[in-house]
Parts: sequence; structure tokens; C-alpha cells
Amino acid sequence: METITLVIPAINCNHCIMTVKRESGFVDGAEFVSGDVEGKTATFQVASAAALESLKTALAEAGYPVAA
Repeated sequence: METITLVIPAINCNHCIMTVKRESGFVDGAEFVSGDVEGKTATFQVASAAALESLKTALAEAGYPVAA
């Protein structure tokens, strides 16, 4: 597993963090580690590049696209 931190500009509050955490739970090979409202980031452990891409897709579909 690799630990990665993603910038997610749509994070504005702890509810946003909870949503990001919930959505990541539906992605095989991805685990939510922590979130930072002030930094607009979320840290995950991912098992593979495919899991990372699935995570990014799931977050975008939930309204939390990852910054490029």
C-alpha cells in the first residue's frame, strides 16, 4: 500500500471530509487515512494505480474532484 495525499478543492468543512471518507469506502484497494479542511486535502492508502484512478473517479462523481 502506498500513502498518497490528494488536493480536493471542494472540501470546505468536516461534513465534506465525512463524504470523502464514505465515498472512498466503496473503492476496492483504497483506504481513507485522514482529511484536512484547512489544507483542502485528504490522505489515503492505495494498493495500486488502478485503485487510485477508481478513487479519483468515485470522488469526482460525488462532487469532490481531485485537483490536477
